[in-house]
Amino acid sequence: MLPLYKVSFYLMMVCLFLPQSLEAEENPWLAKGDQAVMDQKYGQAESHYSKALEADPESPRVLRALADVKFALKKYKEAKVVIDKILAMPVANGRDVLVFFKGDSQGQDAELVDELVISPQRTNNNMRNYLDTKSDKPIPHYRLFFKKTGKMELVPQSVVTLKYKGVLRLEYEHVTELNREVNRHLIAAKGSQGTAEMVALKGGCFKMGNDNGLPDEQPAHEVCLSPFKMDKYEVTQAEFQSVMGLDNPSHFSGADLPVDSATWFEADRYCKKLGKRLPTEAEWEYAARGGTATHFYWGDTVKGDEANFCDKNCALNTRVVSINDGYSGPAPPGKFPPNPYGLYDMAGNLAEWTNDWMNENYYRNSPKDNPPGSHPTTAKVVRGGGWESTAGFLRSSNRAAYWVKMRNYAIGFRCVSNL
Repeated sequence: MLPLYKVSFYLMMVCLFLPQSLEAEENPWLAKGDQAVMDQKYGQAESHYSKALEADPESPRVLRALADVKFALKKYKEAKVVIDKILAMPVANGRDVLVFFKGDSQGQDAELVDELVISPQRTNNNMRNYLDTKSDKPIPHYRLFFKKTGKMELVPQSVVTLKYKGVLRLEYEHVTELNREVNRHLIAAKGSQGTAEMVALKGGCFKMGNDNGLPDEQPAHEVCLSPFKMDKYEVTQAEFQSVMGLDNPSHFSGADLPVDSATWFEADRYCKKLGKRLPTEAEWEYAARGGTATHFYWGDTVKGDEANFCDKNCALNTRVVSINDGYSGPAPPGKFPPNPYGLYDMAGNLAEWTNDWMNENYYRNSPKDNPPGSHPTTAKVVRGGGWESTAGFLRSSNRAAYWVKMRNYAIGFRCVSNL
């Protein structure tokens, strides 16, 4: 969350610590906007920053400041437009800059090696960060490596203006968090599109587990379940916020995206507020299998178009570079084929909380009829694998577990209810 005081505090800190010759001296409207923010006159700041942007339309510094004040003024749609422009920019490494000498409109590519090289009032030494000078006053310099000439030069700060190439990482992270907060407000304004669609499952007996799987999947054993209903899709953020308000924990924010990063308690509370509950582990596997006995509900092998897992778009080193499922993170529910019971994303996209505590040996003494799960342990069972998983974790019998207060941006949930 980014309350107003944090927005203005962040802006003031950036104003204080960025080298003064970067932009404010060249763009007086930026300095006026900064002062208006410190005076908490956000309407004036918006006007000043808008004029600063006219003078420098691609400045990440101006864009970020304008996004902040639009958020402070609750102009969320306008803030979102500005934010999207910033997030589309490359992230600067903090060293690559354009150097503008007085009267130069093109700029020269350089690497900022040292931001502050000063000349002391009196010295006979030529130390690394000091210059000998005949002047009695310190003169601040930049140490710059000019890429075109391949030369390192010391340039007085008074004769150049520096502009970073891209968005500084500190600002990029701030804008990313601001984007989540703006999205929460936009999702709240949009509202939910009605109650979640559910699929009625007739229940019955099936073979749970896998004799050829990991030890916690063994032994395969018969389980019989009463009829129940399950959400057709993973719970979306629009649905979640319609019940839970602005308390949307999602890392990947968007009304139509599944809610991620919810703790088990938050997932449980959401379902109960709707008169539903989280599925037992047995209910989840019965629903995921869809009447199949294969490793996955589509068969025993993975081609890549059946579910969302860590493919070539995934930034993790577990990615399968030969497969492109079209998503680097979670997809809106329903983008991949359903299982035989008409349920979507029961493998991949987001792993899903269940109601059961994890006990690796539970299958050895699990009751046959409607198993309620193990006695309390330290973690709850998570099923299905997610966008960051390798294909093997998408198996219908695969089990995982996480601490109940864990926030993981690859975990979501769906609810069930009794028939």
